[in-house]
Amino acid sequence: MLGCRMTVALALLLAGCGEDEPETGSLELVGHTDLGAKGMWSAIAVVGDTVYVGSRNDTKGIAIVDIADPSAPVVVGEIGRPFAALPGMSTRELRAVPELDLLIVLNLQCSPELHGCGGGGEEQNLRLFDIRDRRAPQILATYRISQTLAGRSPHEMFVWRDAMRTLVFLAAPDGPPSLEVIDVTAPRTPTRIAAWDPREAGLMPRGGGDDILHSVGVSEDGKTAYLSHQLSGLMLADISQLPAITLLTPPAAALTWDQPIVMGPHSAVPIPGRDVLIVTEEIYPMPFGGGCPWGHLRTVDVSDPAAPVLIGEYRLPQNDPSYCAEPTDRVAFTAHNVTTTKDLALVTWYAGGLQALDVSEPALPRQLAEFLPDPLAAVAVEDPGLGGNGVEMWSYPVIQDGLIYVVDVRNGLYVLRYSGRWAGEVVGESFLEGNSNL
Repeated sequence: MLGCRMTVALALLLAGCGEDEPETGSLELVGHTDLGAKGMWSAIAVVGDTVYVGSRNDTKGIAIVDIADPSAPVVVGEIGRPFAALPGMSTRELRAVPELDLLIVLNLQCSPELHGCGGGGEEQNLRLFDIRDRRAPQILATYRISQTLAGRSPHEMFVWRDAMRTLVFLAAPDGPPSLEVIDVTAPRTPTRIAAWDPREAGLMPRGGGDDILHSVGVSEDGKTAYLSHQLSGLMLADISQLPAITLLTPPAAALTWDQPIVMGPHSAVPIPGRDVLIVTEEIYPMPFGGGCPWGHLRTVDVSDPAAPVLIGEYRLPQNDPSYCAEPTDRVAFTAHNVTTTKDLALVTWYAGGLQALDVSEPALPRQLAEFLPDPLAAVAVEDPGLGGNGVEMWSYPVIQDGLIYVVDVRNGLYVLRYSGRWAGEVVGESFLEGNSNL
């Protein structure tokens, strides 16, 4: 098992609150698997005693990991060909719906330059698997993501489930449409029930390959979508009357930020019970992105959906523009994916590891702990776009039965335990992830 570095500050009592709760926290390593030291891992789906780990390139399938003993996760199988490890294709995004014994896999074409993929690539799609036998998933259906003359490349998805339906909200730029809503309640017959693009509501993208609908989130009540449209900004939409989708934020009021930051919102995750979003910004090294200064984290008040307001920011020291004066090769300290409890945000931050932030005062987010794994000595495939990073914490953190599961692109799957301020909000969770309401 690898060692780790962690930030563990002195425990201080909260002034005047009368509670013996420390003002800081710690992240403890419980278990780890390097997944065969293959490198280029992607999203995870956690369901019971099993974790499925996708691939950012086409060199391997989806790893099946037994976590019955979280301190000793072990790879027990793989979903391979003809459904994964296909030339030019990445199994980039995964979600599991335990009540349906369903695994949802987003397959997209990946880049030789950015991901180390081979040429070619099949149709981009969602594949749905029956996982009643967790170690032997069986294909149920394939939902083809249709192309347009402008081209479309599915990128991220949010899974929403209520008593009646299970829906996949899929960001598939460039489009139009750049947003699809797919009903997978009957997994053998996935059906598109809505297709929409913010350009239908008057958005005039600024132009350039990065000005895309990167991701979509959904509010706790399922009535509002949070649209992260990178350069064009953060917007909210009414999705309460599907298939109708109505933009609530006028395009001119979309939340953007000033230079020298060059990318815009990557994804937006709500803080439960509050009209506040945690918004990240992902900036890649050149030539794939703008390079340093790296993207950081922002908090946004959306109590008036017509006018989102920036209220707070959090940076690592490496996110300060002054850091750019030092040569850093391609070591990117950029915020990526978030899972939130009422007062805690768990954020993957590439070379910055996993960050645990106190967001009880959303305008003043602050660090409680960080986890930085010791990098593997070598992996089979180094990340072409981030070749200087020994640490590449990437996936949405998943909380299951009080433990945190997270993937480092390079170093594999980690199981962590959070202790300290707001720890009860983690310990008390049976399941929580930032890209579904499951």
